[in-house]
Amino acid sequence: MGMLSGGGLLSALGTLGGVASSALPVIRSVGTIADALNGFSGNSEADQRRALRAQQDLAMKQLQAQQGLAEKGAADQAALERQKIALDAASAEDSRRAALRRAVARQRAAFGAQGLNGDDGSGEALLLGMFGESEQDKMDRERMDSLRNQAIDQDLADRQRINVLQRTQLRERQNMERSLSGFNG
Repeated sequence: MGMLSGGGLLSALGTLGGVASSALPVIRSVGTIADALNGFSGNSEADQRRALRAQQDLAMKQLQAQQGLAEKGAADQAALERQKIALDAASAEDSRRAALRRAVARQRAAFGAQGLNGDDGSGEALLLGMFGESEQDKMDRERMDSLRNQAIDQDLADRQRINVLQRTQLRERQNMERSLSGFNG
């Protein structure tokens, strides 16, 4: 586009007049360089295309590596949170049983002090009510633990969806960049 070939450059300079014969070898060298540059212009586009593709591939690999590390960190954190939930549940269960044993022992002692037997109808109903309340507390806690675990799973799934979205957006941006640069493919 508008570049003169080596011969065209010589003829243009020749028509300008006053070109000394000693300057002709230099002008021929300039013409040869211009011809060589014209020859590289076809390769230059291919080189630019390869460079753009390499740059985009590197950007995608870096994004994937970064996301992989973040996902691993999130998975490790989720595993720690699940362990904490399980330890808290085991501790709460131990506390619940110990509290229930103490409550039952206190109630039986109170029954004994009143001359009542804990095995009769009203004493047994009271003790069963204590067990029922304790079991309800246990089920409530298990539901809360289940919700916490679901929240952890949801967080991990959301992270994965966001990562897929980010990779897709980067890929589309790269496709658009190649298209706008005239480098389809």
